[in-house]
Amino acid sequence: MPGNPRKPPNVWAQVGYYTSLGFILPAGAVVGSVGGWLLDAHLHTSPWLTVILGFLGAAGGFIEVLRMLKRAEKDSKDAGGDN
Repeated sequence: MPGNPRKPPNVWAQVGYYTSLGFILPAGAVVGSVGGWLLDAHLHTSPWLTVILGFLGAAGGFIEVLRMLKRAEKDSKDAGGDN
C-alpha cells in the first residue's frame, strides 16, 4: 500500500485495499466475457470468443490479485512488520 513506510497505515485504508481484491478477479472475467460476447456477435463465432476471453480476463484478474498481494507483503516488511 502506498504511503509513508514509517507510519502505520490506517485500518480502514487496509480494509478497503483488501476488500478490493475480491472484486478484481470477477471483474476481469466479466469484462473479458462481455468483450468476447460483443466480438462473437460481430464475427458470428458464438460462443468461442466469449469463453476464451472470459478465461483470459479471469487469468488477468488472478495475476493482478497476486501482484497486489506481493506488493502489500513487501510494503508490510518495509514498514518493519515482519514477524
